[in-house]
Amino acid sequence: MFFTGEWFSDNSIMCSVLEKLEYYSGTERREMVKVHPSVGGSMLYGLTWRGPYLSPTKQRTRDEETGLFKTKVYDMYPELKPIFREFANLHFPDHKWEQTQINKCFPCPPHKDGNNIGVSVLCCFGDFTGGLTAVETEDGLKKYDAREGPVKFDGGKLLHWVEPYVGTRYSLVFFSNRAVLKRINKIKNML
Repeated sequence: MFFTGEWFSDNSIMCSVLEKLEYYSGTERREMVKVHPSVGGSMLYGLTWRGPYLSPTKQRTRDEETGLFKTKVYDMYPELKPIFREFANLHFPDHKWEQTQINKCFPCPPHKDGNNIGVSVLCCFGDFTGGLTAVETEDGLKKYDAREGPVKFDGGKLLHWVEPYVGTRYSLVFFSNRAVLKRINKIKNML
């Protein structure tokens, strides 16, 4: 086991894992917020239906099991898959997810996650002040410090954003993507 099962210890362990990654932002995220790679970024980890071409000289790797394509960061860090799975199984075992958004110093402006389906789980890590996650709910504006524990909300339906912060803020969002889930279910039904 990589983690202890105790939230704050595991928060520290996950922070040390995330500190070692090389960050960049995908095209959609670069359009949302301009963050220089030396500062941070926002990367999608998992499988995608988009591919196989990243550029004229780079191609995505096909996942043998599903026929979908691995994201760039999945190819760069395949060891993260069991780490993320163990963390999720310990701290939110009933949550179903296929993808993880990895963020470092990425101050998301107000938005909704267009392709997400159902509830997402947000976890934050790092040494920072401020940086609460604001979510507009039917009951009004709610603010969460996801370092204190996993935060669950439907990011596809609820407007949300990151408040200003100082320091290094990491976050992971565990979610299901409508297009990926549709293709995975299609593969399962064929088998």
